[in-house]
Amino acid sequence: MTATTTTDSKGLTQFKEPFTFDSLLRILNKVPFSTPFLGLLPVLAVYYHKHKNPSLALPTSATDALPLVRSLLFTQYKWTGYIWIFILVRTINRAINRYVRNHTEWRRDPIDYTKDIVVITGGSQGIGKEIVQLLSHKKRAHIAVLDMAPPAYIKAPAGAPEILYFKTDVSNREQVAEVGAKIRAAFGGKKVGVLINCAGVASGNAILDVDLDSAARLWRINTLSNWITAKEFAPDMIARNHGHVVTVSSAGAYATLPSMSEYATSKAAALAFHECLAIEFRTRYNAPRVRTTLVAPTKVRTALGDGMEDHADPFFTPVLEPVQVAEKVVWTLDSGLSQHLMLPGFANLLPWIRALPDWFRRLLAILDNSDNTVTEKSMSRAMKNGYGSNWEGADKELYDRRKKLMEAAKGAK
Repeated sequence: MTATTTTDSKGLTQFKEPFTFDSLLRILNKVPFSTPFLGLLPVLAVYYHKHKNPSLALPTSATDALPLVRSLLFTQYKWTGYIWIFILVRTINRAINRYVRNHTEWRRDPIDYTKDIVVITGGSQGIGKEIVQLLSHKKRAHIAVLDMAPPAYIKAPAGAPEILYFKTDVSNREQVAEVGAKIRAAFGGKKVGVLINCAGVASGNAILDVDLDSAARLWRINTLSNWITAKEFAPDMIARNHGHVVTVSSAGAYATLPSMSEYATSKAAALAFHECLAIEFRTRYNAPRVRTTLVAPTKVRTALGDGMEDHADPFFTPVLEPVQVAEKVVWTLDSGLSQHLMLPGFANLLPWIRALPDWFRRLLAILDNSDNTVTEKSMSRAMKNGYGSNWEGADKELYDRRKKLMEAAKGAK
């Protein structure tokens, strides 16, 4: 039960999703649990009752209809009443959530791709690569990619702005500042309207085996770079009270795993950064229309994702394809609203699970076999498949050191 991916004539990734829990949720959200059913469900109940009682005279006014509907929903066909209440509560909750998350503004503020520059870190490969391709080919966006890895995305289509690539260490503020000036100049003085912090690395080590130099590097890229890029590009958005900052965190920010302490803590910090940035746009910078979105996926089929074993249940927690996450990010930018994206849909339970008793959380971990999600075997597979092989300088030294330690541990066994 895995997604099938292909490449079309333009080189864009296409995928066919199998039937999963997310597929079921989409069907339920569009039909029985959608807001229009608040009005449609009572009508269906009345006509169903009329079908069972042909002699029943249908009400001709709202005054006559309300007692009948109340009786049908909450006395005769209680299950319809429960569904109606569920839809009502869900609709109110989503409306309030949208109102608060977007700083008490109902109005959408979508990105204008003809005017707003899109800056994306980690855009050369994986999720970032797919975002770049979609924005370039579908939206004709002005895109600047900041990454140390060489670009693997396809070129911009005819008529679209060239995708600018800058070999940049996003944890180096001098490099980011220098690149920021080059980006604005290259696009004729346009302002940055979108910042997507997608750069990320991982290293699966038990806590006592963590190489502190490697951990510091991981934190600089996964966490500190969010501050560096925000300080460089967010002022463009604040000045216009318009823009969108997307922070790619991880489901690991909510559910920690053995041998993932470096990665999980860095992504939990990225989550906290996102929440602070969102409220500060309103309370400190008077820019409530600058949108902020958090993306927290579970395992994604990337070079980094190779370091994890597949989930135990592909129906509820399938391995995500990079293009699936990318499409959600592009949809978010088009929505003009701040979002909190837990992917797949079942992952939305993770924040709630954190509030459960420890014994129950431990039981879930045993049932899911999550203790064995990251192992020496899975990390060896990731490195064998090329993860980290394009690192340079001091990063290359850390990569080689890690590889030797893994080989030594394997030999000792």
